[in-house]
Amino acid sequence: MLHLGDLTIPYLATWSALSLKDAAGVPQATISATSYVREDVRDRAERPVLFAFNSGPGASSSPLHFNILGPRRFAPPDAKGGSTFIDNPQTLLDVADLVLIDPVGTGFSRELRPGGGRLYWNSEGDSKAAGTFVRNWLRENDRTASPVYIVGESFGGYRLAEMAKDIDDLNVVGLVLVSPGTDMSGEAGAASDQHFVFTLPSMAAAAYVHNRIQSAGRSVEQVFEEARAFAQNDYVVALQQGSAIAAPDRDRLAERMAKLIGLPASAIAAANLRIDTQEFLEQLVPGKVVGRINTRVAAPKPDGPLVAGRPKAADDPALHMGASNIIRNARARDYLRSEVGVKTGLDYISLTLDVNFAWDWNSGSHKIEDNLRNLNPTPNLAKLMKDKPASRLLLLSGYYDLATPVLYQRYALTHNGLPLDRTRMVTFAAGHTVYEDDNARL
Repeated sequence: MLHLGDLTIPYLATWSALSLKDAAGVPQATISATSYVREDVRDRAERPVLFAFNSGPGASSSPLHFNILGPRRFAPPDAKGGSTFIDNPQTLLDVADLVLIDPVGTGFSRELRPGGGRLYWNSEGDSKAAGTFVRNWLRENDRTASPVYIVGESFGGYRLAEMAKDIDDLNVVGLVLVSPGTDMSGEAGAASDQHFVFTLPSMAAAAYVHNRIQSAGRSVEQVFEEARAFAQNDYVVALQQGSAIAAPDRDRLAERMAKLIGLPASAIAAANLRIDTQEFLEQLVPGKVVGRINTRVAAPKPDGPLVAGRPKAADDPALHMGASNIIRNARARDYLRSEVGVKTGLDYISLTLDVNFAWDWNSGSHKIEDNLRNLNPTPNLAKLMKDKPASRLLLLSGYYDLATPVLYQRYALTHNGLPLDRTRMVTFAAGHTVYEDDNARL
């Protein structure tokens, strides 16, 4: 029973796992989810069902589940650092039934045989597994006619875009992208002018929050917009000249960038106006490293990598990985056992970089255009919305996000044919996980 002020909502909480089989019918892995179904509903066929999953690859649904969508959420830590569960006033259970999906290798979802996860640790296998679970859940719960909403956060947005090409038979009415990465085809580092255009406004927001630039009483939105206007005009023109840019022009722009992102103009000029994201995070605040997924966070710079050979992005102080590639969530495990009734001795895996590092991004084709197309499934969203003229899309972004910068997200949606009259884009003074802040909750 959920109590929201004067409103009381009776609901049924269940956990279910679906066995995933290969072409020969041999079980390879499981995909699972926690479901919340409101019980005092007369016509279930008319009641929406909201499916949601998080990012990674290698992330469970726990952030969406226990911070914003589910009927129960983590309470603020007590004096000893402990935390219990409380009723969640922001839950959407009053208006939709909820299904929080944990992909293979996360949550309680597991390989059933050695190597069984490989079929699903790629874009095609992953999206088909999620789509299979959605269809199976709707069928088993007699909800195939129900309006469907799907929420995808970060890489979950990529998963949703990949799924979109295969779910036009469902009654999809709404898509929600939270800090998504839906187009990775342009992420070519120093060879990609767009990469630097996308990151510069978010670097300006980071410099603003750490007082590395003169803000003159401006808001983060104003700082971001000034940097965005520069990035999409003078900056991109300069970048397209490459190393042929005249030294006086380069130095003049470096001076201007220094006032926007807080790094020395000399360092910016030496990098030919192209500031690597990790270098920025390590140089912005002396002696500290700034978080990539939440640039408001900063911690003392470590002497070396926390895990030998692991990318520096994994040591993000806002990610809290520490010296392990796996985050196990004992609170989520205990909640699912005690309140939902899951009978398992497994740990609940919130995030595993082992799955992330094992991910296969190859489309299976030898043609370069097929592989680039495989890295940008955003057009699938446009086609699905065209086929579903009543559908709507909501984009939620955070100014303090350098994992999937705001401009990167917006560019993907405005350059791949989405109907913008049915698309809403909202940006908060938040990091990658926009709903962690009370003022940015849905």
